[in-house]
Amino acid sequence: MNFLEKRRKCSPSAFNFNLIRKQTMVKQKLFTALLVPLITGMVGCGGSDGDNVNITNEFGSSSSSGSSSSSGSSSGGDCNQVVPADFVDFNSDCSVGNLSGTIDEDYTLTSDVQWRLDGTVTVGDGNRTVSNASDVQAIRDAGVTLTIEPGTDIRAFDTGTLLVTRGSMLMAEGSASQPITFSSLDDNYDGLGEWGGVILQGFAPQYGQGDTGPCYGTGDVCNVEGEGGTDVSVYGGNDPADNSGSLRYVRIAEGGLVAGPNNEINGLTLQGVGYGTMLEYIQVHSNLDDGIEWFGGTANLRYAVLTSNDDDDIDYDEGYMGNIQFALIAKNNVNDAPQGSNDPRGVEANSSDADYVPQTEAVLANLTIIGGKVNNNADSSQGEQPGMRLRGAVKTAIFNSAVSNFNIGCVRIDNADVSGDGSMIVPTVIGMENFLGDCEDGLFQKLSPDVEENVEALVLTYSETMAIQESQAQLAMAPTINAVNNGSGFVFEQTDFIGAVDPNGDGWWQGWTLPGTVTEMEPIQPASFVSCSDDASNCTISGRIDQDYTMVAGVEWRLDGEVIVGAGNVTVANDADVQAIRNAGVTLTIRPGVNVRAFDTGSLIVTRGSKLHAVGSPAAPITFSSLSDDNLSGEGEWGGVIIQGFAPQYGQGGTGACYGSGTVCNIKGEGGTIVGNYGGNDPADDSGALRYVRIAEGGLVAGPNNEINGLTLQGVGYGTEINFIQVHGNLDDGIEWFGGTANATHLVLTNNDDDDIDYDEGYMGNIQYAIVRKNQTKSAPTGSNDPRGIEANSSDADYVPQTEAVLANILVLGGPVNNNAASQNGQQPGMRLRGAVTTGIYNSAVRDFDTGCIRIDDAVLTDSTVPSNITLVNVPGACLDGYYDKRAADSASNAGESDFTVDSAYALMESSANVPAPGIPAVANGSGFVFDNTDFIGAVKPGTDPADAWWADWIIEGSLD
Repeated sequence: MNFLEKRRKCSPSAFNFNLIRKQTMVKQKLFTALLVPLITGMVGCGGSDGDNVNITNEFGSSSSSGSSSSSGSSSGGDCNQVVPADFVDFNSDCSVGNLSGTIDEDYTLTSDVQWRLDGTVTVGDGNRTVSNASDVQAIRDAGVTLTIEPGTDIRAFDTGTLLVTRGSMLMAEGSASQPITFSSLDDNYDGLGEWGGVILQGFAPQYGQGDTGPCYGTGDVCNVEGEGGTDVSVYGGNDPADNSGSLRYVRIAEGGLVAGPNNEINGLTLQGVGYGTMLEYIQVHSNLDDGIEWFGGTANLRYAVLTSNDDDDIDYDEGYMGNIQFALIAKNNVNDAPQGSNDPRGVEANSSDADYVPQTEAVLANLTIIGGKVNNNADSSQGEQPGMRLRGAVKTAIFNSAVSNFNIGCVRIDNADVSGDGSMIVPTVIGMENFLGDCEDGLFQKLSPDVEENVEALVLTYSETMAIQESQAQLAMAPTINAVNNGSGFVFEQTDFIGAVDPNGDGWWQGWTLPGTVTEMEPIQPASFVSCSDDASNCTISGRIDQDYTMVAGVEWRLDGEVIVGAGNVTVANDADVQAIRNAGVTLTIRPGVNVRAFDTGSLIVTRGSKLHAVGSPAAPITFSSLSDDNLSGEGEWGGVIIQGFAPQYGQGGTGACYGSGTVCNIKGEGGTIVGNYGGNDPADDSGALRYVRIAEGGLVAGPNNEINGLTLQGVGYGTEINFIQVHGNLDDGIEWFGGTANATHLVLTNNDDDDIDYDEGYMGNIQYAIVRKNQTKSAPTGSNDPRGIEANSSDADYVPQTEAVLANILVLGGPVNNNAASQNGQQPGMRLRGAVTTGIYNSAVRDFDTGCIRIDDAVLTDSTVPSNITLVNVPGACLDGYYDKRAADSASNAGESDFTVDSAYALMESSANVPAPGIPAVANGSGFVFDNTDFIGAVKPGTDPADAWWADWIIEGSLD
């Protein structure tokens, strides 16, 4: 049975167990910082959103154009570019636009203008009284759409509010790298009640107090007076599917203007909003009233961050029927009491007693609610408050959630005492499964849930991603979470963890939320190799990093010259030297969302024995680029990232310093004279972790045939994690392995001037999931390059027979840059596999290389030939001069000429892309790497929605357009 179909089988006392009072309680110190660095208006580039890639071309020929086009304007203060309207006044250079009155036509707020709300700015006129279905249709026919570009900055005067009336839409779709921000007029986000907020109204049902109200029943129309001031007027209807637009990656700060007694404005107010409306990745910070409040309606929500709000964070009532998953709530831990006449809780399902609304029904999953001083003050006007208050005959099921630091109790449940004397009780029905509570007075302040399973009092602590660290937060299996049947078809993600953030995953909130609002801003560590600007907005690193160091978020980090981590690139003579280098090794940590920008001579070199811990997230990737400009479209503007390790490297001709059973070796690394030495005989060597990292515009020429790759891996061992990496616009290779054993997955390699995946010198490893796309706009390489998608190199007398790799689910797409016969090195194949290498390629595809898809060469010596050994399984190719440029593979199954197209998710579209899973054997390099035994060809599973592709949300915007 569903929780909401079950009744209480025990008295309240039967649920007390030993959980009501803990004798000791360790409180997690979570500071929600209110004073954040000065953040000026965020200016976007006006391009299409990287989270919503739309590729209309199918890669069917080498002449296909992959160039991106901008969907937005880029006025940069050019008044010839802005769109005039009666409701907007621009300043003299059109860098600021003041909005006032009614927006009565479709209009777009572009990211190159700072927009200001003067008074209540109303979108459409659907907040007038309707009498019949004809009136409703007339409002819909006259509805307008306000579109807001990614990265747009909207600020409000003290009376400012944005009101989107029923029948009209707000399309505010930001991205992880370019969120949309609403705030007051000043340059910080530490205010409270400095303006109104964002109000959406719709035609979805609202149910009245006491089981009555104008939207209750089967009528076609209703008019409910909305909270938020006299301008708000009326909303509501009987269309659960009503669509008020889309809000994604939107931040709303400093709102909550008092419109009247008990009539403040919420950060985001949803009045009769239907499930056709998309609400995802929304932050409300420091609002004087609630964070988000639903007045009826059916709008579902995913991924919410609610911080330092003075009243409740999630508040639903008046017949709301919907579903909420993934919400991170942190109450104010600076203010000793609410600043308004508020009773701050994390969740309130409201109304009480005679005002009960039994139609109110919700399912909540994966909430983390952390209290602060603001809710624990017994002397404040409303006293101490629980983490949740569920009352008024509501129905709510709560899954995989946690509440901590609410002294008076984690959850309070109240039935509706309709008559006020106990003679008529309408029960509230609550179910809880997988719930952890850390509150001084126990789990439940009043009643216990009707149904509870795996509910436990437990001291809770949190990781830097705000995941719960206790083992109880990791579930043996995911529960089945059934959604409220509001008609939307909403499906919960069936999670196997408690809390908003997966302990084994990434912090989905990192990078796009307001800095310092979820966790306290980390201070910048002083060090001899660091110098910072007066306002600490940027810091420059030069020379050698000789201690553990962290590049904290909220700062632009700059590389001046060759920045060297550790001192492991010196010559070693024996085991004692190796151990000394390891003992002295340092770790450079880079926080999610950090931008590292280099001067033209800049490079980052991580020497053996030291580590780079650069772990971003889909919402907050780490980006390396040049300092010369503010875009990511350059080439060769700085060096790149070089990582060195103690894993084996094998020399040309089957020889070399690391060849054999010795314990030490010293290989001169490519990338400039300062690179020094690498290599050893430890296949398991660990150089750190790179995840969700983007490297752009690199490839500085260090000398003849000595450019720097985007990511260079010199003797890097399999203890190193390399997943979700993009290299874009590099003047040399994208990623090159010089020996080593480092495996890699989920690579995006775009517009690189030479090869994209290049391995040699005894590399023994495994690579799965890669999208390789050559430059679609350049007619020839910029450098003296021979651009291929994959090169397993060296040839003839330079052969290295130890080189062995298995590649799976690789998509290689050529372009004009590789098909120019008149260029310095002529036309190039999609893959060149040579020099006695052993390589198996599975479930992969290549096209648009005119001279051939795959070239295989053996090593031809003076008096003999050493063969390469190539296996191809499920590898279609579509290239002008045929499949093979030279000889055929040694073993081939379902591999050869076969045309294919690619959709906007970069998945193959033909039915032939679905194949029996072949069983993909990994190179036995000691890592225990196991391939996903995929049953499809290409880097992305056919049928995947572009928004759900593994590359979506984190790659450089427009790089796969």
